[in-house]
Amino acid sequence: MENGTAVGYPVVNQGIPSGSSLYDCPCDGTWLLRKYIYEERQWHSSNVNDYANSTIHSYLNSTFLTRFDSDIQDAIKQVKTPYVNGTGSSGSVASSANGLSAKIFLLSGYEVGFLTSVSKYVPVAGAKLDFFESGITNKTTRIAYLNGTAINWWLRSPYTEYTNYVWFVYTNGGSNYRYCSDSYGVRPALVLPSTAVFDKDTLVFKGVK
Repeated sequence: MENGTAVGYPVVNQGIPSGSSLYDCPCDGTWLLRKYIYEERQWHSSNVNDYANSTIHSYLNSTFLTRFDSDIQDAIKQVKTPYVNGTGSSGSVASSANGLSAKIFLLSGYEVGFLTSVSKYVPVAGAKLDFFESGITNKTTRIAYLNGTAINWWLRSPYTEYTNYVWFVYTNGGSNYRYCSDSYGVRPALVLPSTAVFDKDTLVFKGVK
């Protein structure tokens, strides 16, 4: 429930993605991804691909988080996801205990199946989630909609050749990159305890077993 309205959040992974050591222990849970694009928004108003200090990271973990009831907010796990610490080619992947702490986050290129075979400028910041297919030929699981129209949606991965480009999922499920100051779709992800329980009829959160 977001602000009292039921919203689809499909399960995209169970447990640590691919058993990767890039994630810390709290990432061992049920990964959910908003089914539909919430809105279009800038990745970073200053047009720099520093995710930790980005406009979108701050927004997701403040304004967007408050869309959930307080008991849901408390249940959402505080995880540390792998990310590029810095900008462009000068940045480096920080992972595991050094990952970026968040409750709400964007997925990385690797998590949706965009590997370095797609481009050498896709940082190895994560592992593929079970829901997605690898590569650029298997695209349909990545397509997402806003008000019935497929639109581009942001990833948290910078395009590492430059300091002002970020990867996004294209309308056909393929990959591309664009200026951080552009406005593209926001598709939040989160991790719940695998023992979280919801009422199947009302979708009311019933707690953690």
